[in-house]
Amino acid sequence: MQVIKTGKAGLVNVFGHRLAHSVSLVALAAGIVVAGVSTPAAAQQNTETQSDAASAINFSIPAQDLNQALLNFANQTNLQLFYDVDRVAGLQSTALDGTYSPAEALKVLLSGSGVGYRFTGKNTVSLTKLETSDSSGETVIDPLYVEANAQDSEDLAHGYVATRSSAGTKTSKALIETAKSISVVSGQEIEDRAVASIEDAVAYTAGVATNNYGYDPRFDQVYVRGYPVHIYGDYRDGLRQMTGVYATFRTEPYGLEQLEIVKGPTAALYGQSTPGGLLNSVTKRPHLGAKNNVYGRFTNTDSYEGGFDYNLGLTENGTWASRIVGMARFGETSNKIQDDRQMFAPTIRWQPNADTDLTIYTLFQHDETDASATLLNLNGEILDYRTSDADYDYQKQDQFQAGYDLTHDLSSVPVTLAQKARFGYFDLEARYLTGGVTGGGWKNSNTEYHRAAQAVEETLWSAQVDNQVITTFETTDAKHEVMTGLDLMYSKSDYSFGSSGVLSDYIFYLNDPNRSISGTTPAYTTFDDVTYNQSGIYVQDQIELGNWHLNGGVRFDYAERKRISRLTNTGSTDYNTATTFNVSALYAFDNGISPYVSWGTSFLPSTSQDSEGKMLNPTEGEQYEAGIKFEPVGFDGFFTVSAYRLTEDNVARYAGYSGSIGSYYDSIGKVESRGLEIEGSANVTENLSLVGNLAYNNAKIVKGSYRGNTPLVTPEKAASSWANYNFNQGPLDGWGFGVGVRYTDSSYANYTNTSKNKPYTVLDAAIRYDFAALSNKLDGLTLAINGTNLADNDAAICNNGYCYQIEGQTIAATLKYEW
Repeated sequence: MQVIKTGKAGLVNVFGHRLAHSVSLVALAAGIVVAGVSTPAAAQQNTETQSDAASAINFSIPAQDLNQALLNFANQTNLQLFYDVDRVAGLQSTALDGTYSPAEALKVLLSGSGVGYRFTGKNTVSLTKLETSDSSGETVIDPLYVEANAQDSEDLAHGYVATRSSAGTKTSKALIETAKSISVVSGQEIEDRAVASIEDAVAYTAGVATNNYGYDPRFDQVYVRGYPVHIYGDYRDGLRQMTGVYATFRTEPYGLEQLEIVKGPTAALYGQSTPGGLLNSVTKRPHLGAKNNVYGRFTNTDSYEGGFDYNLGLTENGTWASRIVGMARFGETSNKIQDDRQMFAPTIRWQPNADTDLTIYTLFQHDETDASATLLNLNGEILDYRTSDADYDYQKQDQFQAGYDLTHDLSSVPVTLAQKARFGYFDLEARYLTGGVTGGGWKNSNTEYHRAAQAVEETLWSAQVDNQVITTFETTDAKHEVMTGLDLMYSKSDYSFGSSGVLSDYIFYLNDPNRSISGTTPAYTTFDDVTYNQSGIYVQDQIELGNWHLNGGVRFDYAERKRISRLTNTGSTDYNTATTFNVSALYAFDNGISPYVSWGTSFLPSTSQDSEGKMLNPTEGEQYEAGIKFEPVGFDGFFTVSAYRLTEDNVARYAGYSGSIGSYYDSIGKVESRGLEIEGSANVTENLSLVGNLAYNNAKIVKGSYRGNTPLVTPEKAASSWANYNFNQGPLDGWGFGVGVRYTDSSYANYTNTSKNKPYTVLDAAIRYDFAALSNKLDGLTLAINGTNLADNDAAICNNGYCYQIEGQTIAATLKYEW
């Protein structure tokens, strides 16, 4: 891959690759796609629109190699050009000398080369090669990569490196100009590591942890800077995935373009949330002309999986396009935990003109897992047996989502209107065995573990909409992009719970640990309706003043939560209001170095009850952060060093489960975290890609009954690195290899800090073969073997009396065909 960067703050990315070596995978990950344009007149119409709005520039570019001329042009205009370097090789440009608008200049520069162009955004241009190959003699266009849209192309990573994101500011923004710590897991990395879960996807991300409750496929459990984001910070395509009393939406990584992790408070844009940050999943969208694929996979844990990803242009001119993604998995994961999944996600996209873009998407997903991954703990010794029983327990969840993403540029004024909306539904049924009840636990000289059966049933409906008006203007030397937004969220959960009490049929006998357990589902005795409303108004101003990039935001929220028993028609209602802020400043040096500082606050109304059923106080968070970002000129990489001080008051932590009120929590006071993170990603050469990170987090409880102690399962140090190398010549032509290592420091297992979890290290690896090296007839066929936790480290994670194991060894073989 060739990526060339020039210019000042707005860097120019020219994506080039050799089509013969299946680097179209990178093109797919970057959102640079092949799309047909029916007639040259259509392209001309778009260029004229852009030309009218563009200011004139004085050019002096001599006739030369077309690729070099295009780089010079991009450097002068700060436009992004998308094209395949190989396909313009050998072509010559026309001399360009004089004052022109960018569109007029391109017309002159490309004249006689057989290459046309199309503005696909305010600052993005895709090139098309004109050929007269139609049997009728009519001129047709051979695309050299046309953007899908601003979100799907500019914001997507290329290879392992991301240079833009919309998650941090809700608008497309270069990371080198964004004064926040943002990590991106690219689609290419997801594929190379054969990622099977969201936890696996973020495993090589600085400041992110996934094993606070061990390996538990029931939920996508992700922690950022010590705070859970899978409950209040789980976003998909910029909208939060709402949670119920027990259940959460789950996300299949095969259906994603990439993952974005924003670290630190995001409440000034997204509303009430955890101060740790948010995780945004970017759904695969239609890309005209992009590669399609089918795959099959099986693992050493007796899991079988298959899937497909198909792009379809519904009209010749690209006005309508669709994409269909689906997969099915049956079997067990490591640790003998069931993990079945079936997912189907059709999407359709409409682009009637250069100003309007509408994407409508749906998702159908069924998951079935075991309902408990907790291990038995006998006097501090972790036993290799679960608290529940796999023959008895299960958790089944069906989920559905339907939404749309609409943007429209007002051609008469510099204003963009945007709206995102989504409806969500899930239905869950689960049952399991537990000793955490009255009369349960170890008995008879610790030879018997007495248990009761418990059952949960929950149905959740959710709806949300985010409306935005984005206006750009200039005041003296400053450029402003002001976004005003109004978002609304609503969810309603029907929750039921039942418990059998301790029964002899469910006793675990230490001298007969593998006996089969059967029994009926206990009757439900708790029936609650839980509704949640949130409305927020926010304003953000992004200012460019020379090399300075300033950001200020404020948001006001109103939230209401009701929990009413359907049996007694009694309950409680909580109302909360909050105003949150974000202020940041960054200076982008011409050499690719950008130091920055930021400050932000967060506010989260409590949905947690104490052991008496009373709602805990809302939490309030605040973070100061300073860092340096580095995007080397002439080198395809991105690096970030960030230091932060993060505090949260009225922190709630899980304390137990009661049959009458469900989960209950303790307020442990105020937590302060002081941390340092170093991370980077690089496409070092066309063959070698790297990611790596170091994270340090000194977290302490600074107020409350546990003052001076470290919060549960919050390791002080963590580090990881993954390297991937592909051979494209010589005796190893077609082979590819990957290796990774992850280290997690020790952590405390209880609030009193009298028990510790040991540090552990995990080794991952991959080997691939591209059959195109044998014959062109096999182009697109690849075989990959991935190993996760190769040494089968069975490290135990204990959390406030409950113990789990990390994900065990998994060897996966994947056969894929791409066309």
